Amino acid sequence: MRNDALFRLAGLASLLAGAGRILSTFAWTGDAVSREALYDAIDALLLFAVMGVYFSRKDQLGALGFASFAVAIAALSFIGGPDADPFGFSTYQQGAYALAIAMVGISLAWWRAKQKPLWAPACWFLSVIAAGVMRMLPPPAPDYGFAAAGLLFGLGFVFAGLDLIRTRTPG
Repeated sequence: MRNDALFRLAGLASLLAGAGRILSTFAWTGDAVSREALYDAIDALLLFAVMGVYFSRKDQLGALGFASFAVAIAALSFIGGPDADPFGFSTYQQGAYALAIAMVGISLAWWRAKQKPLWAPACWFLSVIAAGVMRMLPPPAPDYGFAAAGLLFGLGFVFAGLDLIRTRTPG
């Protein structure tokens, strides 16, 4: 398969993952089994999206980009794993934190390399800022921090997906 086709498929995965993340933040009212199925689909799509984001810019993102990519892939394995907490802590929660930090790392590498467009990395970076800042505000703001972070995180993947779909590469 040609690289441009793979990047377009990764872009579609990114669009769907981002839209799913946004949907799950605001509009999901289904039962627990349906919700878990949606989360599983989002996590699988995020895996392909992160690969597309990294591999489409791997030559420009340097060591920080590679390290952040590796952490993001590992974090997704924790997020997609079982909900049990065999280690005495939530692997989902720790994986989600690690993924957010990894996307900040990719954002910093993206900016340092002067890659365009800047919408996706700005959203990933701001998602972490929004969650942290809203936790420090008086009630009821902390209750909306997770939703704001989820919206920005998902929107980052929507923007990244649009960029990947437009990607043109030889080979």
